[in-house]
Amino acid sequence: MVGVHEGDVGYVNVVRSGSTVGAVSVLLNVGVGGTARFGTDFDIELPLGVVQIADGKLSASVKITALNDSDVEGTEYATLSLSSATGATLGAANNLTLDILDADSAPTTLSFESSSTLRIDEGEEQILAVIRGGAAGLADISVTGQPGSATLGVDYADVTQTLQLGADQQSAEFSLSALNDDEFEGTETLTLVLFDGVPESQVVPGGRNRLVLIEDSEPNQPGEFSLRVVGGNTVPETVGTVTFRVERDRGDSGAVTVDYVTADGSGDTRAVADEQYEPATGTLLFSDLQTQAEFSINIIDDNTGSSNNLDFSVYIVNPTGLSNLNPDASRIVLDVEDDDGGDDDDDCPFLCGDDCFIATAAFGSRLDPHVGALRAFRDQGLMRILPGRLFVATYNTLSPPLARFIAERDGLRAVVRAVLWPLVIAVENPAFSLAGLALLVGGAGLRRRRRRL
Repeated sequence: MVGVHEGDVGYVNVVRSGSTVGAVSVLLNVGVGGTARFGTDFDIELPLGVVQIADGKLSASVKITALNDSDVEGTEYATLSLSSATGATLGAANNLTLDILDADSAPTTLSFESSSTLRIDEGEEQILAVIRGGAAGLADISVTGQPGSATLGVDYADVTQTLQLGADQQSAEFSLSALNDDEFEGTETLTLVLFDGVPESQVVPGGRNRLVLIEDSEPNQPGEFSLRVVGGNTVPETVGTVTFRVERDRGDSGAVTVDYVTADGSGDTRAVADEQYEPATGTLLFSDLQTQAEFSINIIDDNTGSSNNLDFSVYIVNPTGLSNLNPDASRIVLDVEDDDGGDDDDDCPFLCGDDCFIATAAFGSRLDPHVGALRAFRDQGLMRILPGRLFVATYNTLSPPLARFIAERDGLRAVVRAVLWPLVIAVENPAFSLAGLALLVGGAGLRRRRRRL
């Protein structure tokens, strides 16, 4: 699912895996069954509805603008799907639900009790709740299921109905039944949505739609893939390579594959392929009973300054053999921190975006005010004298591996903070430090005079 607030813009990435050779294209379609209307509630900047991925590129971004109509209507939705691919074949993930999140509030909102992904086994029935927010009063709301890979009447029973809440009633329940068809078909999906609140504009859908996974009850399942990043989602641009781990759980039977692919970020923090990172795609082969595999992405040190982190996405796509993707762990947004200057100059002894220098590792954040004070001490003190500049250069070379060692050990971080505190106090309170130094010098001189007497 993708959500865009009224008045804002969002982006949908269309990615291809396996090869970057040749230009490919695919049609982006807007479904007719949603409550959000193309041209009225949202616009898509896409001539003729064709998404084009150029030769040598792995992805293309589609810009979506959510229009602010000043009406109170709550969350509306539309379905987007891909079709008619040219130069490529469609993968399994070829549709999604677009939520348009209302900028105007209503007296009463009705939302699913939880927005997290719901898992239900074949043959199981679950009781779900819609809960009230805001004012009391009589309220109606309709619920339905939008099929993904699951088929209405075959994989799940129709849930379409109108829920009624009394004046003081805080929630209403309905049931979802997953049908057992005794076929080996893997995990299938549908999306629950709310619409048509009554009284109109007084009662509106207030939450995100809810994705449902119907999990196959047959034995010997091929499993579900999740994507993890080794070492954290934020890295310095000097890191070299970042390792990703794909984990297979909820089954491990048979040999299956899954692809990985990178895509540029969007907006002001967009990292660009071949500038901030090396684009990559590949296929991971999982043999029978294998549950983990890894791949790496190269980060480019571009030697240009920026005041912002830049980000790009890494996806796993196209699982085979009826395996599937964990929808909550199939994409990672990786932040790349600049170390070449700008407002957040990371080429310094006391500041580094990935905790790679000692003070940042000790205090836990490059934005900690004590780290800022040490940075100012570097700029206004050490860098103005030759011995200080030599110290800075040596420190930049030697400290990163030590800082990474410190950052992984909470007890050691506390010890380093204690060691750094006298320096922090001195640079944050120079007048106090000079007065203390004067007292120490004066006291030493007084003692010497007393000894002479």
